[in-house]
Amino acid sequence: MPTTEFLGLPEAPERGPVRTLRVALVCMPWAALDMPSMAISTLAPAARALEEVGAVDTVYANIRWADHVHERTGGAIGSADYGRIVDGYYVATGEWIFSPALYGFEEPVGSAFHTAATGSGADLRAAVEMYRLSSGFVDALAGELAAGGYDLVGMTSTFDQNMPSLALARALKERAPGVVTVMGGANCDDVQGEALHRNFPFLDYVVRGEGELVFPALLRLLARTEPGAAPAAARLAAVPGLCWRDAGGRARANEQPAAGLPIDAVPEADLSGYFATFRAARAVADVEPKIQLEGGRGCWWGEKHHCTFCGLNGSLMAFRAKSSDRVLAEIANAVRDHQVLDVVFADNIMDMGYLRDLLPKLAEQPWDLRLFFEIKSNLGMGQLKVLADAGVTQVQPGIESLSTHVLRLMRKGVTGWQNVRLLRDSRTVAVFPGWNFLYGFPGETEADYEQIIEQLPGLWHLTPPEGVYRAVLTRFSPFYNDPGLGLENLGPSGLLQKVYRLPAEEVADIGYVFESRPAGISEEVADRLRTAVDTWRAHHRGRRLVALPEGDTLRIVDERNPTPVQEVLRTPLAVAAFRATLKGRSAAGVTREVTAQGIPGTEDRVTGLLEEWRERRWLFHEDGRYVALPTGLGHE
Repeated sequence: MPTTEFLGLPEAPERGPVRTLRVALVCMPWAALDMPSMAISTLAPAARALEEVGAVDTVYANIRWADHVHERTGGAIGSADYGRIVDGYYVATGEWIFSPALYGFEEPVGSAFHTAATGSGADLRAAVEMYRLSSGFVDALAGELAAGGYDLVGMTSTFDQNMPSLALARALKERAPGVVTVMGGANCDDVQGEALHRNFPFLDYVVRGEGELVFPALLRLLARTEPGAAPAAARLAAVPGLCWRDAGGRARANEQPAAGLPIDAVPEADLSGYFATFRAARAVADVEPKIQLEGGRGCWWGEKHHCTFCGLNGSLMAFRAKSSDRVLAEIANAVRDHQVLDVVFADNIMDMGYLRDLLPKLAEQPWDLRLFFEIKSNLGMGQLKVLADAGVTQVQPGIESLSTHVLRLMRKGVTGWQNVRLLRDSRTVAVFPGWNFLYGFPGETEADYEQIIEQLPGLWHLTPPEGVYRAVLTRFSPFYNDPGLGLENLGPSGLLQKVYRLPAEEVADIGYVFESRPAGISEEVADRLRTAVDTWRAHHRGRRLVALPEGDTLRIVDERNPTPVQEVLRTPLAVAAFRATLKGRSAAGVTREVTAQGIPGTEDRVTGLLEEWRERRWLFHEDGRYVALPTGLGHE
């Protein structure tokens, strides 16, 4: 494990008595129930490595909240209801649920938020019951922490964790004014952290940027300061990214580091607090726990071509990845310590070097792992086979669309036909791709979607998207930073403004989601897309389209419709032409491939075959390319 010398910390003050700090790191709702918080899993060992810190406790209040609600509702509200709040963070329902713990109770039904959200189609029945329970939960947790003898309580915040964390900080300060409160995480990046610190005086400090650098430096200063006193202003001003208050109570914000923390300075994650809490909880009996680790930070694609709608990575896009040997050791340690075989990597994109080193090494291990990575969707069959052999069973490939024109508007760096190819090949090697269909991009046309909608029945045997959603304007995305890209910013989320009792300009600094004028296709076209995808999802189970080599022939077995069909391609031209579409080729490209094998055939004859197969939905045609849809080929 990296030691403090690799953390790049400012030198500790050379004089003054040193007290030993007792620290609690809290993960509030709405972090996922099925895996640890990556933030507090790495911050805890970073803090423990300091001689100034005597104890660090990790508090998984998200799991305890699920238990609290489960118990108070007699089991009527469980983990599935919690998960729906997590998935709906763009709606800010999770923030609203904890607002009475910060601002005081008001009758939820008929409130401004409730009226607006239900008017948009949200089902808030479980949320209303949670709303009524949040204040009691926060009060009890704050009392427990106040009695715990902690010198400092830190809270991590991403997406809908702001309001729960703020409510806890306020309640804790009321009970134990001497306890230092700190908030950090993705919601504290850049101006967001400044605004949170500026508007909520019960937050003593806010950490902006990567916490493994800023947080230990703050702990060193506090350990050399009398309880109840603030460190010297000059010392606080030297901590990069820290938000603090001067002697006059004025909020100050130090400049964030421009460069990311070297990946070798990030300690190995300590997941023990999560698993101890999870295994003692009752409300998560139907939840399968997973190990969460990270191989890298940032996004190597975003460094070159930042996807227009993506606000992830905030102010730190630079990609850094751990060595394969280190990742392999961390997997082995976590699996041995926690006896769990599901391993999720938090990376926004997998390091392509892992295909050459980490994944082949994993394939050699005698473990029955189920791994998850986020990948780029232009991986070929050979690369997907490497993933599958290593135990990768799920990927998030960022497909987003099957239209090359729309994907170019997104700056995805892939084509629609490549995305279809990945869906086919991942089915062939038994790797499950999770994806959403996005629309609403300036410059897209109805024609971009009509050609896709017409072909979706040919994909019923492949993994459908989980949903169809209009692109949302988020902070840090190119759409947000560059209005010239065509998505007009209309201000902070209207629902979020109904949660925070702050001026709109302050909510604009705090928020991640913004309103925008609808762009791209109409909702009428989007509804046709949504209906086609719903039909795909309804017909997906049990459907099959497979190509089976039989000597020099190729048998096509089509079980996508109630009456199965089988046909054998017998001629050398037909077999060669069909195989040539595996990678996605134009009619001219297929013709060149066939003639290069010495098989006679004109482009007109080849085009005739391709069009016949397209009409039978054996091929997908997009951006001038034909792609074979049957699974089973390409890795014989």
